[in-house]
Amino acid sequence: MRPELFLSLRYFLARKRRSSISLVSAISVLCVSLAVLVLIVVFSVLNGFHEDMKSKILSKESHIILTAPGEGAIADYRSLIERIRKVPGVTLALPQYEGQGLIRWHSSVRGVKIRGVVPDLLRRDPDFMTRFAVPQGKFDLERRNNIVIGEVLAQLLGVRVGDRVSLFVPPRQDADPLMIPLNIEYRVAGIFSSGFSEYDEFFVFMSLPDAQFLFGVGDVAWAVGIKVDDYNRAREYREQINRATEYTYMSMTWMQLRRNLYQALVTEKTLIGVVLFFVIAMAAFSIASTLIMVVMEKEREIGIVKSIGMTPDAVMRTFLAQGFMVGLAGTVIGLLSGLLIATSMDTILRGIETVVNAFGVSFHSLFNGLVDLPAPRPWKLFPEDVYYVSTFPVRIEAMEVFAICLGSVLLTTLCSLIPARQAARLKVTEVLHKE
Repeated sequence: MRPELFLSLRYFLARKRRSSISLVSAISVLCVSLAVLVLIVVFSVLNGFHEDMKSKILSKESHIILTAPGEGAIADYRSLIERIRKVPGVTLALPQYEGQGLIRWHSSVRGVKIRGVVPDLLRRDPDFMTRFAVPQGKFDLERRNNIVIGEVLAQLLGVRVGDRVSLFVPPRQDADPLMIPLNIEYRVAGIFSSGFSEYDEFFVFMSLPDAQFLFGVGDVAWAVGIKVDDYNRAREYREQINRATEYTYMSMTWMQLRRNLYQALVTEKTLIGVVLFFVIAMAAFSIASTLIMVVMEKEREIGIVKSIGMTPDAVMRTFLAQGFMVGLAGTVIGLLSGLLIATSMDTILRGIETVVNAFGVSFHSLFNGLVDLPAPRPWKLFPEDVYYVSTFPVRIEAMEVFAICLGSVLLTTLCSLIPARQAARLKVTEVLHKE
């Protein structure tokens, strides 16, 4: 065994008579492990929530949208869809027509976004109903002049299933300017709840033929909505679709259509990562302070090994190796404990809920005879009606975990460079003179 490694292990695994150094080293290892643990758990939870949010939104939205150049419509959408479906990775391609309009019920009028979809949408796109409930009526667009609206819009208008409402759309640009807006009555077949205000308050779904007739456009589509097997690779698939369609149409990914949401998720994760990185930095500086204490206590031993021939570079490597050992030990402990907690997060949170609810019930049963207390209501850390999650989402990314561990070991090793240089610069004559 090289003398540098032997001395590093000897200082790292201090004996009882050097218990102060051993205690400080243990605290340094604990600091690093806690920092790594927090980073792994927080990033896994963030990934889980972000992935859950994206999957729920994109279950109702297309991953890629293909539109005609300018403000035109797609007349040959059937043949276009056949070409798109041949692209590897494309799971679904459906025509749709979308536009703005007004909905009226008695004296109430609201602006809405009207989307015409294929009548058998639920059969062709089962993923559409993810977190998309229809508590009243049915999502039935196969009958002519049926529409489905959001629950917030229904409440604002005072509409119920079976009521007949009027829809107004502006005349086309090429129509007579004196032409009045088209007004058609539709039956509310269902009221949906998606959990997103953009849908629940502003969206009206109808069949594609009804939308074509309402907007007076004939058998055309405003866009072709495309879903792929991995929406995180939407940019890659978009390029393949552009090549397949010979760059004739305009294409946009969900990252572009939902730019604000996408940027918010990326920014949130980056800022939290930067803040938590300073936790590891603090742990690394604690290692530096520990090694400075070791150098101060080991001045005599450093002077002796230098006097018998150990070079300053070898002394520096000794303390760098010790810093590396502390960082590696803390990282391994933090990695294992972080993965254990992250994978058991749902069980841990359910346990916390159970304990809190049990305490509430016990408290009520003990003191209800003395004071009139209301019956305790079941407490949930993450209510489903607020966060729209039935289980706590966790997603562990292997590359992120590797980057956290690598950064932890490198940073702790670099921070040990200062005390290592201090030890290497000690002069034998000055150390022996103090003795």
